[in-house]
Amino acid sequence: MSMNFSEFKKLLGADPWNRDPDFLRARNSSPEFERAAAEAEAFERKLQRALHTAAPDDLLEDIAGIGLHAVKHRRWVPLAMAASLILAVGAAAIFYKQTHTVIDTRTYVAEHFALDGMDLIARATAPVPEQDIRAVLSSLHAHAGPQLSERMRFIKFCPTPHGTGAHMVISTDQGLVTVIFMPDNKVRDGQMVDFNGMQAYLVALEHGSAAIIGRPSQHVAQLRTIVTSSLKTGDAQV
Repeated sequence: MSMNFSEFKKLLGADPWNRDPDFLRARNSSPEFERAAAEAEAFERKLQRALHTAAPDDLLEDIAGIGLHAVKHRRWVPLAMAASLILAVGAAAIFYKQTHTVIDTRTYVAEHFALDGMDLIARATAPVPEQDIRAVLSSLHAHAGPQLSERMRFIKFCPTPHGTGAHMVISTDQGLVTVIFMPDNKVRDGQMVDFNGMQAYLVALEHGSAAIIGRPSQHVAQLRTIVTSSLKTGDAQV
């Protein structure tokens, strides 16, 4: 029996990183489910960054009763508790806004891939139907040409530093490669990011950007032309 949206939201609220097969099937069943999951993951990322914001000890001591030390060592915090924590730590961070560094694209790409990049590659076993590709990208006011869509083995919505994007896995002569489309992010074109034995090649698009991620042996920079010529913004179909 398929999971309805209400049941999905309850599980999502309990654990945004849920990897139960039934939960994942429900998540990928429609843009509504994916969007809710992306928003929950984005909130969780903001929470974790806030909880790890450096601030002087005497200031943190003034924030009474929030149990910061205990929370820092937990992977997950219930969302009901998170609301009060984000306000408390956020209040401290306001005084240190000048020194607080917002996550940059390079850090985001590395953390995003570390979260589920390899899991999604393992699930990318068959071509993605054109209507599924269109459903995700049209919601982001984008579309994929044949060079990209015919290689597509997985696609879903995902959170980006400035909004919602798309996480794609494509087939290449060097194996499966990840492409993260960030419609609201600007990057320095041609920058290469190395992390954990992987490389991400950042590509500036007409609107937004993309990160092409793979092993060094996959020469991800060579996929630049496919991405720039096939991943287009705007509502018209290629």
